[in-house]
Amino acid sequence: MSDVAGLAMGGADAGGQARAAGERARRPPPGREWRRRALAVPGLVLLGVLLLVGAGLLQDRRGKRADELCHQLAVPWTLFALVYAALACGAAALVVCGLLFRASRRAGLRGVDSWQGSLALVISVPGVLAVLFEATAVYAVHSQAGAGYWQCASAGALPGIQGLAAALPL
Repeated sequence: MSDVAGLAMGGADAGGQARAAGERARRPPPGREWRRRALAVPGLVLLGVLLLVGAGLLQDRRGKRADELCHQLAVPWTLFALVYAALACGAAALVVCGLLFRASRRAGLRGVDSWQGSLALVISVPGVLAVLFEATAVYAVHSQAGAGYWQCASAGALPGIQGLAAALPL
């Protein structure tokens, strides 16, 4: 009677739940090669974050140098290379994780049953946030490369602008 009541309320029967749990338990974890490849996901995410930190340090050094010289410096190619490499590593980590888990599911295996697969899945979730930061860094580098006017922090406004501001009643 409880099985009929469970079906009437929209739930599955107990036998169906037991079969599904048994089916999940029977699927073996992936092989050694799959587990080795799954460890590439945390490595790529970490490499992308480290490259992004390196780009930030390079940008900070470039900004301090530009303030000392009181003129705009061109964006170095190394900054472009760092942010694009960071974005490529972050995106590759997500793609590799997705492809590995898709391949294991198609083979009838459970990737989460190994610690390598669990680690790859856990790291790839915040890896999405890292990819967003890396994409923002690429946009920021391109916007800095196209910036025109530069005024350093230690200099005042240009003399012509000061005279024009004094002449105009505001």
